[in-house]
Amino acid sequence: MSAVEIKLQFRRIANALAAAAEVAGGTGHASTTGRLREVLVQQFLRPHLPRNLEIRSGVILDATGAKSKQQDCVLVDTRLPLVDVGSSTDALLIAESVVATVEVKSYLSVEELKTTIEAISQTIRLVRNGVQVYRKGSVEMRLPKPNPILTYIFAYDGASLETLSQTITTEANERKDGGVSPDAICVLKKGVLLRSQLMPVVDGSHVRLPSFKETTLTGQPLVKDALLAFYRRLIDDVMPLRMENIDLDGYYSHGDLE
Repeated sequence: MSAVEIKLQFRRIANALAAAAEVAGGTGHASTTGRLREVLVQQFLRPHLPRNLEIRSGVILDATGAKSKQQDCVLVDTRLPLVDVGSSTDALLIAESVVATVEVKSYLSVEELKTTIEAISQTIRLVRNGVQVYRKGSVEMRLPKPNPILTYIFAYDGASLETLSQTITTEANERKDGGVSPDAICVLKKGVLLRSQLMPVVDGSHVRLPSFKETTLTGQPLVKDALLAFYRRLIDDVMPLRMENIDLDGYYSHGDLE
């Protein structure tokens, strides 16, 4: 399949997503509509992800007892554990097993974005014990202190890219934490906002990843290809990452058994 054919197929998928989201709006119940639209994004992502990644919903917890807010879509490494809650879609998710989260919004207003940034601030503070490996091409990096969980936002509609970008910059400055900026935002039929890509920078014999404290997001107005640009960025970010030598003692302490 050529690049042109892939682009056209993603345009078809984007149109189908928008149409299905419109149908879901007929429930007349905001919570039900929101959940249906989350499922649509999960159904889009699932066949387009590498086989080592699975999509779940739920709360992420770390070994210190800290928790995230409820997450719409969580990309989980299938080689690593999670805690079953009797559902094929939801789970109690261990921070080391999580690669990324995707929050889904029907309409990404300024207030919705602020609420999502608050959720992101909790997610990125979760502690992960183990070695994070980044491997792409000839580059392999082993990070003894894992980077934060990657965070993304997908919206069926929303405020202008400029307004959303300004809101993120303001929130990051007020919090003095650029890490609360999502790695990418997609507003379907409007475009994408992308933070500095998770790509290695080679300087002589030294290799490093970009800072996760960078607040600047680059806007790309895209009426037809926002979904493809968002998907490409997500895949480029998550595929090179994996966790090794994770420490589960904090979750499964023998001293607390009765």
